[in-house]
Amino acid sequence: MQRLLSLDVASSVEQVERIVATDYWVYLPPLASRQASLHQLRELQAKKIDSYVITQGDLVNGISLGVFSRAEPAKAAMQHFRDAGYEPMVRELSRVRHDYWVKVAPEGARLFDERLMGILARSFPGLQHQQKECEGVASPGRLE
Repeated sequence: MQRLLSLDVASSVEQVERIVATDYWVYLPPLASRQASLHQLRELQAKKIDSYVITQGDLVNGISLGVFSRAEPAKAAMQHFRDAGYEPMVRELSRVRHDYWVKVAPEGARLFDERLMGILARSFPGLQHQQKECEGVASPGRLE
């Protein structure tokens, strides 16, 4: 953005979040107290079930039974825990990636050509260029 500014090309930075994957967290719902959770944890560990008490968030005093990168293994684990006499639940956890876009203002677009993109690409490896339609132009239902 600084390089564009030095060339009198007006621009701004926009952060865009996108979900790149989903994990599946299998857990037992929170119990009434930490003491009850620790008792259930000992019971699970005595059965050789890998688990731990959740210590923060809205599931405090719940028991984590594992995080899976695919839904099928999470479902299989849930069935295994049901067969063992427990009532597990699953929560989807989205993994988010933050991308940063430098948006060239319309008045600077005439100065931003392939030659300039080539110069910038040599200075910033991995830089990509994408041309998008103008926002708010000819929006349906909007006449001014």
